[in-house]
Amino acid sequence: MRETRGFGRRLPVRPAPHGVSPLRCLRGHDLSIAGAGASYHHLYGVTELTCNVCDVLRDPLASWCLVDPAVQHTAATAPRDGLALVRIPPTVPRGGVGQLQLRIEGDALGDLDLAVCSPCRRAVLEQVRVDEGHRRMGYGRVLVAAALALAPPAEYRWSTTKINRNDIIARAFWSGIDWPGGQDGPDYCTDMERAAGRLPDW
Repeated sequence: MRETRGFGRRLPVRPAPHGVSPLRCLRGHDLSIAGAGASYHHLYGVTELTCNVCDVLRDPLASWCLVDPAVQHTAATAPRDGLALVRIPPTVPRGGVGQLQLRIEGDALGDLDLAVCSPCRRAVLEQVRVDEGHRRMGYGRVLVAAALALAPPAEYRWSTTKINRNDIIARAFWSGIDWPGGQDGPDYCTDMERAAGRLPDW
C-alpha cells in the first residue's frame, strides 16, 4: 500500500445513510448487547465504529467506517483529503453512461459505470471495478449504494450487465450485497440504446 498523506490506517467501509446507525457489527454481533464506540477516522474523514466484543477478542474486523452514499461531489468540488464519492456525468445526458468514483486522498481506488434515464425510470449498472490491492474493503459495496442513491429502486427499475458466474471474485461480490435489480443482463431503454449509438438519433 502506498504512503498516505492523512493519518490512520485503512479500515473496511459500509454504506450508511446520514443519521442511520448499524444494528450489527461486521461479525454480526448485536451492538445493543455487544456495545460499540464511535470516533473520527482521520484518513477517511468519516465516523469510525468499533464493536466492543470484537475489540476485546482482537478481531481484525472490530472497527469499520460509515460512508453516506448520498454525499457525492463533482470532479471540480471533490476534496483532496479523506474519502469522497465523485460523480462524473455522462457525455450524453439522457441515457448515457456516467461514472461514480471512490477516491481516497484524491486517488480513485474504485469506480462504477452506470446509465440512468429519468424519463423512462430505468437504470443499468454497467460495471464495478476496485483496484486489486484494495478489494474486500467494502469500496465496491459503497459504490453500488451510491448508484442506488442516485436512482432509488422505489422509483427506478434497475438491472446490470450479465454477471460472469465463473469469476469467483464477481460471485463473491454480488452474493454479498443487497441488489434490487436483475442480474441476467441489462434492460436498456431506447434512450440508452440511442445514447450508445445502437439506435438512430431521430
